[in-house]
Amino acid sequence: MTEQQIRSLMAQQPEQGEQALFDTYYSYVYAIVHRKLCGAGTREDVEECVIDVFVEVFRRYDTIGEGSLKAFIGTVARYRALNMVRYVSAKSRRTEPLDDAAELSSGQDVEGSVEQAELTDRLLGAVAALGEPDATIIIQKFFYGRNAREIAAVLGKDGAWVRNRCARALKRLREALQDLQ
Repeated sequence: MTEQQIRSLMAQQPEQGEQALFDTYYSYVYAIVHRKLCGAGTREDVEECVIDVFVEVFRRYDTIGEGSLKAFIGTVARYRALNMVRYVSAKSRRTEPLDDAAELSSGQDVEGSVEQAELTDRLLGAVAALGEPDATIIIQKFFYGRNAREIAAVLGKDGAWVRNRCARALKRLREALQDLQ
């Protein structure tokens, strides 16, 4: 659904407009929040943050200028996610004397976690670089496990169109990430 369609729906039927805005931008917001909270918070923290983003967007909807809805949502998502990272970090921070630091080994593979976070960051960046609607199709298919018919219903397109765009997007994604192999 386009920004213009969402705006007219919000003016005519606010509840349905909010639902349309949520459905249209959920994947986008989730990807931003997950990327920022990766390794810092739990899945519940990510979901809570996504809901907080939409609450703020709905609360401040009247102040958003024409043509800047997606940018506004992305900015709110980034700032909310960073605030959640700070909150989660502060909540889990333990202060122990340095003498006892050797005893605090968690057995966690920190190097592997960092590598995984870097790969995830690079992958999400490459997916975002695909642009719309390809990024949405890839996220819906591989992150949410939706099939072409379900994605087509969300995008208002045909299933064959979605499969074709997905194949092309995957080819471009493979080329962009070829140096990782």
